[in-house]
Amino acid sequence: MSEYSGIRGTRVKYLASDPTLNTSTEGQVWYNSTSGTLKSLVQIKAWSTGGNLPTATYAMYGAGIQTAALGSGGYSTGGSYKNATYEYNGFAWSSGGNLGGSTAYGAGFGTQTAAIAAGGFPGPGTPTFEYDGSAWTAGGALSTGRLNLSGFGILTSGAVAGGNAPGGPPRLSNTEEYDGSTWTAGGGLNTARGDLGVAGTLTAGLAFGGNTNTPSFTNTTEHYDGSSWTTVPGTLNTARSILHASSGTQTAALGFGGFTPSVTGATEEYDGSSWITSSASLATARARNNSATNAPKNASLSFGGYNGTTSVTATEEYFSSIDNYDPSTTTAWASATGMNTGRARFGAAGAKDSAIAAGGYTVPGNTANTETYDGSSWTETGNLPVAKNSFPLIGSQTAAIACGGYTPPSYTTASDIFNGSTWTSAPTMNTGRESAAGSTASPYNAVVVFGGYDGDPPHFEGHTEEFNGTSWSEQNNMPTALSQNMGGGTQTAAISSGGAPPEATNITQLYDGTNWTTSPATLVSNQMWGGYAGTQTANLIFGGSSGPASTQTGVTQEFNGTAWATLPSLGTPRYAVGGSGQGTTASASAFGGLVPSPFTGLTNTEEFTAGSPASPTGAAASTLTTS
Repeated sequence: MSEYSGIRGTRVKYLASDPTLNTSTEGQVWYNSTSGTLKSLVQIKAWSTGGNLPTATYAMYGAGIQTAALGSGGYSTGGSYKNATYEYNGFAWSSGGNLGGSTAYGAGFGTQTAAIAAGGFPGPGTPTFEYDGSAWTAGGALSTGRLNLSGFGILTSGAVAGGNAPGGPPRLSNTEEYDGSTWTAGGGLNTARGDLGVAGTLTAGLAFGGNTNTPSFTNTTEHYDGSSWTTVPGTLNTARSILHASSGTQTAALGFGGFTPSVTGATEEYDGSSWITSSASLATARARNNSATNAPKNASLSFGGYNGTTSVTATEEYFSSIDNYDPSTTTAWASATGMNTGRARFGAAGAKDSAIAAGGYTVPGNTANTETYDGSSWTETGNLPVAKNSFPLIGSQTAAIACGGYTPPSYTTASDIFNGSTWTSAPTMNTGRESAAGSTASPYNAVVVFGGYDGDPPHFEGHTEEFNGTSWSEQNNMPTALSQNMGGGTQTAAISSGGAPPEATNITQLYDGTNWTTSPATLVSNQMWGGYAGTQTANLIFGGSSGPASTQTGVTQEFNGTAWATLPSLGTPRYAVGGSGQGTTASASAFGGLVPSPFTGLTNTEEFTAGSPASPTGAAASTLTTS
């Protein structure tokens, strides 16, 4: 009978406990005499879904790492070149400073706060732009204008290689090196090519795959030492082109996607001498996708691209490790128990699992009905003194204030306080109005209400009022007067986003307890009449309208104090929706709202949970069999 040692030349280790687990242990087999199990250590490889790009785009300029990536420019199916820049934080994209021109098919490299975008089309293919984390400025021009080139390194020490001149082939072998201000000639590729994969640093670069002058897809690999390229024996297992999605170093690189000539999700890993096909493939096969160029091989990022038919928004994260990973959780809305009374344009307040809905429009009339939510069901409670709609409700489920609103045919100044079961009249506001917003993270006796429609020309005046528990006082008006805006924050740190007239806007305005300022951060997409939750620096808006008031959207956007990012949409698009999530964007509820066809007040409730990326928890042995 054959023995393992005779076949493999090594005996299985007999150990009382598992060895220290690290990369050197991978592939080893041992017997744990304490647990009575035969064990080995295997590598985990997987692509997982990340936050989608706000706009379906391919041929972008990529840079950064998996948790701090950059994508700019690019092209969208239908003939639209882009200048937008998006920044990725590990699970969601937000807007950055626009690129200096609308362009695509160029080379990006560097970090999220020090990036390069070089070459591309349309144009002469020579411009270079530098990004500092907020804005792009012009850099030194390339000596050879080109598109379909690729880049590697950092802003002050990087390079671009290959490509083709504007107008088409031949493919180029040219390499140019960048020192942070000027491009100089480097050594030429041995195989002239465009749409190639690259990785590494200026003095230890890597090039693989691409389109040659034949024309054909190549599997050739070359190494760069800072002055010349050397063709090495290791070749890709699958020859492919349009392989701009790559990351890593000269001795530990990853290439993924591309044309073979059909689009592929195949992923290959390089160890400095040979390529192996990973057991993990992109869930969305694509070409002209981009990557976080400075990410390590085992933590790569793929975003955007072309799936053979159209541009895509898909973002995927790669893990290749001997570590166990806590699974990533998806940022998402989930259906929950609906309200008892369908309604829209109502007051909403509280937290995700302790919300309150009061008043509103029930198609065709107003209601005074009030309901509370405990995370599993809605319960009827004491009605408002007067049926009304379109007012902010601020506070908690047991201590809230309803501020103004519309009681046909007038815009009311009435405010009413809720104690968890009944309503009592409170001091009246100075300006009667409807469709204003308020500070959702405030207690009921320290609120600010802003914006709205007051019925008197010019109707939209940006009125701001504060309530201190005893009386209302006028404050400085908003710079831009709006109605149907979304709010959030506290009396001394409030936020207004979007709103009308005449259709949805992207304006963000911030209040410090005395004055309003217009923020340079605008919404990713215009929005009005949506639900809102959170604070001035962690704000969430959802649903509403993205155009005329009678159209509905499910769009969800999040503000982190600096920029807005798009998150997964509501399951049921709707406008005039209510929301709860006092003081946080990690969890919220959306309920009620209107849809125009058929014109209906909804009872639908959805709950929002913020996701988190997968994280390592430490290496672990994989049990093969129990003996």
